[in-house]
Amino acid sequence: MLYVHGKQVAVIGLGRSGFSAARLLSVHGAHVVVLDDKTPEKLTAFIEKSKGLSHTQLMLGGIEPATVLNSDLVVISPGVPFHHPALDSAREKGIPIIGELELAFGYCPAKVAAITGTNGKTTTTTLLNAMIQASGRKSIACGNIGKAFSEAVFELSSDDWAVLEVSSFQLETVEEFRPNVAAILNVTPDHLDRHEGMQAYVETKARIFENQKPEDAALLNVMDKYTPIFTSLIKSQLYLFGFTAGRSVQKPGCFVAGNGIELLGRKLIATGELKIPGPHNLENACAAALMASLAGVADSVIAKTLAEFAGVEHRLEAAGEAKGVRFINDSKGTNVDSVMKALESFDRPIVLMLGGRDKAGDFTRLAPLVKEKVTRIVAFGECKAKVVQQLSGAATVVEAGSLEEAVGGAFTASEQGGVVLFSPGCASFDMFQNYEDRGRQFKAVVEKIVKNKTGKVNV
Repeated sequence: MLYVHGKQVAVIGLGRSGFSAARLLSVHGAHVVVLDDKTPEKLTAFIEKSKGLSHTQLMLGGIEPATVLNSDLVVISPGVPFHHPALDSAREKGIPIIGELELAFGYCPAKVAAITGTNGKTTTTTLLNAMIQASGRKSIACGNIGKAFSEAVFELSSDDWAVLEVSSFQLETVEEFRPNVAAILNVTPDHLDRHEGMQAYVETKARIFENQKPEDAALLNVMDKYTPIFTSLIKSQLYLFGFTAGRSVQKPGCFVAGNGIELLGRKLIATGELKIPGPHNLENACAAALMASLAGVADSVIAKTLAEFAGVEHRLEAAGEAKGVRFINDSKGTNVDSVMKALESFDRPIVLMLGGRDKAGDFTRLAPLVKEKVTRIVAFGECKAKVVQQLSGAATVVEAGSLEEAVGGAFTASEQGGVVLFSPGCASFDMFQNYEDRGRQFKAVVEKIVKNKTGKVNV
């Protein structure tokens, strides 16, 4: 546990994580200054909530280096760049800098299951949390999903589980963070604009295992190209999951075997019983099932949860149907590999909605699947010109100026029996608050189309 009583602590970033970190520090007697580049009018909700925190001051509209340098400790939110100038100055002065994840771990009484990876984190985290809860034990899905970890610790006891979705941004600042069970689902190019290259991104993901001990458990995807690298770094018990492609696997785990899933050598459930679509979700199911088993959940509970689980909002979510065209909300698809998995999940003609704020993604990697499955691409957002440039040879690509125009154009171009797939492959911050806001706005436009009985686009 961190001792912060009477200390001056700077929290950088007043969002969900920053507010929760400030609250946790305040409760433990720290003098907290919360700094954010955003102006007060953009942080109204958090400003109102912060009024109830003792010994807490807000400094908004800029991050003042002098305030940071006068602190005994700095806690940063995941969205704050690791090499922000104010943080570099603090490092030079020897001031400790930790992330909200590390702070919360220092006060967490519960056991911790942590899940990272480029894709599938939210689905796997939600699924694992549902399995533990179905077993009659308390768990909270938190971290990069739902509640901030710093908020969840107030509700947890030593008999409970914190089920964490962990991003690469959060792993940048770990020091003592040690999950009892940890998994890397997969690693493909993402956030390269922040991590400055694939090697740094892979090394950051590996930090989830950094402090584990022999009695802990580490899970890796048997088919992922970086698994051999991660395996060499693991000091805990290693388990594997996913598709074996007919190969003999020497480590225990949970695998797709023919038309079923086998858990630690035991038949668990037929793949056809799962509601969530796509081969990537079979991998997610295997990872969640294995982690649940290691957490003490019975096979029968795991299988029942898998059979009942319908997926999460904004991840291949059915958003409505009009004139025989299905609308799919995959706003959580924020990178190229996520779009590839989404495309692989459908065997009907697709109109793909693609675009947003670029994360240094290579859309040309989509070309083979686009040629096979996509009848048209509707490009929107900041990087629509890049989408046109990189994919116009694979399909007809048209540009749209607004979300309404994009959805309407996609619907008009769709075939009866086809799919409008909203899987942007980019960050949302050019036009929306976050991917949740983007997905809900997409669903609102779809609802207008569905309610129009004539089938005309009237948005």
